[in-house]
Amino acid sequence: MFPFDTPKKIKKLASRFLNNRTSVEKDLLLVLEHLWTMPYLISPINSEASTKSELHWKSYSSILDYINAGLQIILPFERNAYSTGTISCNPEHYTHSGDSEKWFFINGIATSPPVAILNCQELARIFHRSVHLIHTPTYGIVWDLVDSITARTLRKDGVLSRPAYDLVKEALVTHDKVVLLGHSQGTIVSSYISRKLLKDKKYRHLAHKLEIYCMAGVADSFRVDTELSEEYKRGVPYVEHFVNNLDFFGRIGVLAHKDHTAGAVFSADKKGHLLNDHYVASLERGEYCSQTSRLFKYIDGNSPSDTDFVHHIY
Repeated sequence: MFPFDTPKKIKKLASRFLNNRTSVEKDLLLVLEHLWTMPYLISPINSEASTKSELHWKSYSSILDYINAGLQIILPFERNAYSTGTISCNPEHYTHSGDSEKWFFINGIATSPPVAILNCQELARIFHRSVHLIHTPTYGIVWDLVDSITARTLRKDGVLSRPAYDLVKEALVTHDKVVLLGHSQGTIVSSYISRKLLKDKKYRHLAHKLEIYCMAGVADSFRVDTELSEEYKRGVPYVEHFVNNLDFFGRIGVLAHKDHTAGAVFSADKKGHLLNDHYVASLERGEYCSQTSRLFKYIDGNSPSDTDFVHHIY
């Protein structure tokens, strides 16, 4: 089954584009301005020996998983989420008890289940914590881009955003802390979760428990609550961003919209958009932030103190 496979859906999508043509035009200009960085999206390849590259077949449990990952990027079919928070990736050795906190990971664009698991496993490894996967299924790269545009530029909440928010708010009720890691398209979903939580009268008071960390951010805005931020003397929910300066999606995302983005933005003069190949090792070494970010203080199972927040609110 193809996404947007009915005339009614196509007509509705076209109407959204027309009604938001000013925003669409701005994004098109951004794309054209930074198009020269597009070749760097998947380069350098297998550049970090410490991580399992998304592009190397030996990173996967079988050659079939590797082939499946490539085919899902190319073939435009509607697919179901592989994990709605039900699958957790666990490190080989725990150095931190996760009873009081819960970690989620939302993957990026064009991510098949084998790649999402590969990403989630690397995050579990560097943080020495169990990380629950909220999988955004790929409909093929073309339709994924359309879906990202409708979610970001046209402000249409995707089918994954609502259940993802439900998972996060339920975890906020039962845990002292909830950490949400988002990559690429996952940062758009994370932005939605933040907005939804702050509007939710029943759960808004729990927003101080939520920490959001965005890698290769595509979202064009990120908001925190002014009143709650003043009460807790730091951003609520707490947000940090990590981006490569030559990452095309980062350039049209967080780097182009700093004035509308809450939370500290840490960047590095690096290429690439892939999480494992181009972000994880630098996060582990603290290269984006000179080891000063709150996220870095979770590395190797460590925990930041109640005062280890970077104070940056737009």
